[in-house]
Amino acid sequence: MSRSRLLASTAVLALVVGLSACAPAAESEEPVAEPSTSATPEPVETPTAEPEPEAQPRVFTMPTDCTDILPPERVTALTEQDLALLGGPGSLYGDEYFFNATPEQLAGGISCVWAQEGVDLSSLLISAAPLTTATRGQIITDLSAQGLNEVILEDGSLTYGVVGDEAAAGAQFNLLTDDAWVSVINAFGGDVFFDEAVVLANEVLDHNSE
Repeated sequence: MSRSRLLASTAVLALVVGLSACAPAAESEEPVAEPSTSATPEPVETPTAEPEPEAQPRVFTMPTDCTDILPPERVTALTEQDLALLGGPGSLYGDEYFFNATPEQLAGGISCVWAQEGVDLSSLLISAAPLTTATRGQIITDLSAQGLNEVILEDGSLTYGVVGDEAAAGAQFNLLTDDAWVSVINAFGGDVFFDEAVVLANEVLDHNSE
């Protein structure tokens, strides 16, 4: 091969190599974000709490007579204590047992006496009367004037009472709601008989309310 042919081949090779070096590098492709295959969570529906029904006020209904003023089991218990129903409507002597009308009778209610015949200090006087907006205020005034201890209960009811003592003064308890007045007067005084008066008054109210 002649010297001129070899130089020419070398020149062509150099040109090809130079062109290859100047060629732009292939751009790298950026990765394409694939759509997420995870499911979109459905919103969780929170159950709505049902509102609590409002408690309806209890309505007091006047008992027809003294045989209905207390629950039957209490009437049985009094009978077992040798206490007979002597005074008040439906009793042995009716309203003629009273020389004068009681405050509860004057307010349109009834008064009932359980006692041993001929034993004065055995009496248990239980009364109930309806209350209205017109009469409630005066009855509260009259009870306050007697110097009775006043207590306001959580439901707004009022109580007026005196414990009494075992020597002379008997226990007395009055329970006043918006529409009822229940009173219990025991011939005996002291804590035990006062507590009994409280129980009896609440039994009268519960037995005649709905």
